[in-house]
Amino acid sequence: MRHALVNCSHKMGSTLLHLFIATLVAMMAFPASGYLLADEVQLKNGHVMRGKILSDDGQQIVLQVPEGKIWIRRSRISSVLRLDPRKTLIEECVRRLERGTPGSAIGFLRREYQHSPHQQEILPLYRKSLLGEVESLLDRGLLERAIVLWNEYCSLPGSHPHNIPLRSRVLAGESLLCQLESTIHNFLESDQPAEAIGHIGTLLDRFPSEGWKWQETLIESKLELGRRLYLSGDLAGAAPLLIEVVVEQPQLLNRTRSAIVHCAAQHHGLSFDAAFELLPDDPTLHLAAAEAAALHGSGFDQSRHLHRVQDLVGEQIQPLLLEQQLIQAASDELAGALPLVVPLERRLAAVSERLWRNWELPASPPASLDLHPYEDLETMRDSLGLPCGPAILISEKQYGRVISETLHLVPDFPFIDQDQLPREMLRLWLPRILGQPRDLPPWLEEGLCVRSRGTLALQRDQLLLARASSLGTLPEISRLITMKVSIEDELFRAACGSLVDMIIEDVPHILLPEFLDQLATDGLEQSLSIVTGTDTLHELQQRWIRRIDSGP
Repeated sequence: MRHALVNCSHKMGSTLLHLFIATLVAMMAFPASGYLLADEVQLKNGHVMRGKILSDDGQQIVLQVPEGKIWIRRSRISSVLRLDPRKTLIEECVRRLERGTPGSAIGFLRREYQHSPHQQEILPLYRKSLLGEVESLLDRGLLERAIVLWNEYCSLPGSHPHNIPLRSRVLAGESLLCQLESTIHNFLESDQPAEAIGHIGTLLDRFPSEGWKWQETLIESKLELGRRLYLSGDLAGAAPLLIEVVVEQPQLLNRTRSAIVHCAAQHHGLSFDAAFELLPDDPTLHLAAAEAAALHGSGFDQSRHLHRVQDLVGEQIQPLLLEQQLIQAASDELAGALPLVVPLERRLAAVSERLWRNWELPASPPASLDLHPYEDLETMRDSLGLPCGPAILISEKQYGRVISETLHLVPDFPFIDQDQLPREMLRLWLPRILGQPRDLPPWLEEGLCVRSRGTLALQRDQLLLARASSLGTLPEISRLITMKVSIEDELFRAACGSLVDMIIEDVPHILLPEFLDQLATDGLEQSLSIVTGTDTLHELQQRWIRRIDSGP
């Protein structure tokens, strides 16, 4: 995770008592090194890190460097040396400028300039670092960030922007933004969504913070282009666009469900299994799955799908007519008509079957559930008195024992069969999976339930996490695992699901109950090295971020 930079100014003149205590603690901590607790850290691998030690809990130290904070295991440190922290960090900033990476020092210099009494000493280095980073950003084509830092440079005393060659490159970047916006408007007015999408993508690559202005337009243009491609028969081109708009705006599934399923039946976009999550009883999709099973020599699956088609349409199967009916439904939905309605009982059965199969549970799922449906989300929230989503499992306990569990839901809520319904149904089945009553910490229970959701919901998780990582707003693992209750927040749930997925991905299902019991009993931090192979939560956080950044 990208940690927020903090004010590094060091208040000098500590009392003799404080100095004595610090010296005593340092000598006890490093008896063999001969050095006091200090601000230059010599690692056993030969590397030297300079900064300001913020804390030392006996297991690791937190070292502040110009970029932010670094957690270092004590077992990796050979010695430390006390230096003047402010001077040390200034020297580190100079080194970064000389190495061609001035951007990593700007946050520290900015805060020192704003809060330190040594403004005049810092100002020249601050200006040089800004100019160095502006040039680096321009060379990499990152115009937006370059313009922001250029404006910051121009606001500083002693700056002379008119005499700097970089000025013309910055002005060219500002001109490019205006030109791209004008071009996009022209394409939108002339009803050319493909061209508009391309230029919006170019604009957002160069100026990411403009996304809030263009996001809605981009989604509408993708939906319109996907509709046109679908109606023209270009299912290969339509499928990814229609999937993208649903991942961006889940409520659009009601406009695209049948079209996405038809594309999948023609081997474009989603897999057959993922498409069955959307329309579990579509005859055309079952026929396509039967044909694929025959090609792979799976007679059982072929027979299963063909029998399902016969159950749906009778003995006389007319593939062309069935496909035409699906195409007509897709065309109507894309035009704004009401979507095909899958009965709630069938959706519940399909989700139960999938969860049972994925978790390799014995026998069959229960035939019925205790349900309480509502007409809309507002009515459900008013009735329950909770700020909940469109599906929630509520348990009634007596003397600590569950005596009843009811699934409250809004059946017609868009995306519910991809997101909330499988999540809450897995929460109901967790005791069977674990072989014992649910007694998991919120992050672990939520993470397991989140992983059970549909393909499009999991793709949306990946999108949310990737965006949060790029913005430096991913939740801290330390915060996730210490929360006492789950919260109704998409990013929180996506983070829990991703974290749990990383932790249990190599654990066989047969060993999962024992593994989860140990994790719930001991806690993640206490069993970190055994469970994850890392020594600190910070290491786990960095591994998690790398996993997110590497994509699915």
